[in-house]
Amino acid sequence: MANEVFAKLPEYIQEGLKKVAGEQGFSEGGCRFEFEDGSQKGDGFIGDLFKVFIREAGRDDLLVLCKTLPEHEIRKRYSIGLFHREVQAYTEVLPMLYKFQKEKGVGESDPEGFWNAPKCYYAYCDVGKLEGVVIMEDLREKGFRMWNKLEAVDFEHTRLMMIRLGKLHAISFAMKEQQPEVFERFTHLKDPFAKLIEHEPGQHMKKMFNANCERAIGTLDDDDAESRSKMQPIRGVVTDLYIADAKSDEANQYAVIGHGDCWINNVMYSYTNDSLIPDEIRLLDWQLCRYTSPIFDLMYFICVSTDEAMRAKYYNQLLDIYYQSLGDHLRRLGGDPDKQFPRAAFDDQLKRFGRFGLLISFLVLPMICTPNDEMPDVGEKMEKAQRELQAGEEGKSSVIFSKTELANAMYSERMKGLIKDLVR
Repeated sequence: MANEVFAKLPEYIQEGLKKVAGEQGFSEGGCRFEFEDGSQKGDGFIGDLFKVFIREAGRDDLLVLCKTLPEHEIRKRYSIGLFHREVQAYTEVLPMLYKFQKEKGVGESDPEGFWNAPKCYYAYCDVGKLEGVVIMEDLREKGFRMWNKLEAVDFEHTRLMMIRLGKLHAISFAMKEQQPEVFERFTHLKDPFAKLIEHEPGQHMKKMFNANCERAIGTLDDDDAESRSKMQPIRGVVTDLYIADAKSDEANQYAVIGHGDCWINNVMYSYTNDSLIPDEIRLLDWQLCRYTSPIFDLMYFICVSTDEAMRAKYYNQLLDIYYQSLGDHLRRLGGDPDKQFPRAAFDDQLKRFGRFGLLISFLVLPMICTPNDEMPDVGEKMEKAQRELQAGEEGKSSVIFSKTELANAMYSERMKGLIKDLVR
């Protein structure tokens, strides 16, 4: 049965699995591949996941997780550019960042470094052929688990994220000064989602963003005049603002290589024994890895994954934790944060790009507030939108996430709190 499943896989996935097996010491023709589903509905939106057990008599199994392009043709065409970026992240960007840290004496076992992506065994993408696969470790086998997206993230989990983002961004500042010729090769990594929005036929993303902006404004109370007034300039131009913010030259000399997609479904945590406080973290789904302001990662997570109560108590402390972590790691790598990213520059970047947290929330908060068992079929929604486009109809298919009573109540509370916080 295992061989039958393997034989049905596209050849490029078969070749990838064979290559991983060989590199990990399994004998050609002597091992077998057995399969299981790798995720539940609602965990990811760019690719599909399945587990593969590589087995051979006389040795321990190797469990890997395969991330592939969606089978649905429309979703595949939308996803291919983002998938290509994720492959770049695993094969070029992260190895470069890791290599620099090692050269500076920060080893993989050093908790002070940034080593917080899953181990990738193999990554391949051919945009022209619409082919792509990433084969990586299954972190659940090492005790990592996902946070329940329906619950706002607490202080300790957010604190750990701020520390790791600070370390990640510090490497860019150090490399820009010490190895500019190496780092320069990666400054072309523009926001692939902004590119998708700009060149998308039918402007489905633009319609969805703007429709979700109207939905967000609708969460405000009638007497909240100040927040309503502050939201007016955003109406109808959400994607224009997103594209403008995404340009790396807007961040000037403070742009860094960031994760780019920092919401809670793209993070896994590990814990010691039964502790509720995480001791380690892994950042998943690097398909929006890009060169831009460090504020993008920071505000993305704080705005989308936490709630009003947590921000009211800890927002300024979280900013301090992030900046302290960045400065400490930059010094460890031979840099000087007071010259390369002084606190005044950080505060200016926050004022300039802080609104990104609101813009991205229009897209992501509806996903977070929709229980997985209520998630609609994205492929069906995309097909409907395409039919409306071909028929010359406007339609409302761009709003693709559930608005059941439970999901809507959760969304309204989170979004209203976020708007009030950012206005304040």
